[in-house]
Amino acid sequence: MTRKNSDELSDIEKLHPFGLKGLLVVYDIRKICKNPSFFISITITFILFLVFILGDFSSKKLFDMIIKTVDIGLSLDGGLIGLSIAGLTLIVTFGSEKLLKIIVMLKIQKTYENEDLTSQVIGFSGYQTAVSKFGFAVFIQVLSLIIFFFFELSLSLELSFNNEKLNANFNCIYLCFAIFLILYSLFLVGQMTINIFTISQMNHSVYFSECVKEFLEEKRKKEKLEKECLNSESESKD
Repeated sequence: MTRKNSDELSDIEKLHPFGLKGLLVVYDIRKICKNPSFFISITITFILFLVFILGDFSSKKLFDMIIKTVDIGLSLDGGLIGLSIAGLTLIVTFGSEKLLKIIVMLKIQKTYENEDLTSQVIGFSGYQTAVSKFGFAVFIQVLSLIIFFFFELSLSLELSFNNEKLNANFNCIYLCFAIFLILYSLFLVGQMTINIFTISQMNHSVYFSECVKEFLEEKRKKEKLEKECLNSESESKD
């Protein structure tokens, strides 16, 4: 294998990382704070945190709210995980091969002006990014479900501090973190819905362009045939 072929193979491997690390790389976890789902969830959670802290809620009241929130999280995340996995399976299993090929080809053409595939890094395609968003959502929802499970176990122990104010502050943080997990899981479902619509639009655009080409080709053939018929009739009359 030549050095050039080795470099090209290395570039291809960089574009297809595997495992959890690969998922976080394609999703680009560094930009998570700019993600609308995360930003809205953390903003609402921070507002609620100020309400709970400044509202002077008792530790007992906050503890009761934690129990209800954890119950909601456990029941909700189970259904969300099933929905997210179904969407992910739908895209990976039943995705259009023609669409995937066009997306990859456009990405390559946009990035490279020649055949030197080692000149720069292509970057992840729109298909990889869309799948990573589904995979990341499933990962967060599963992680949330695990955290809620341990929350449930810790609540049954009814651990507390001797200081009432410290108990209230701790319960407030506990409650807000649980609320954040629920909100983030829900907003990720909204993000996935938009992704499904985007992919369906991309898929439709591919078929639409193919149908337009077929229609124009048939139209040109028909016009050519009609023109030939008129010419033959004109020649026969002569």
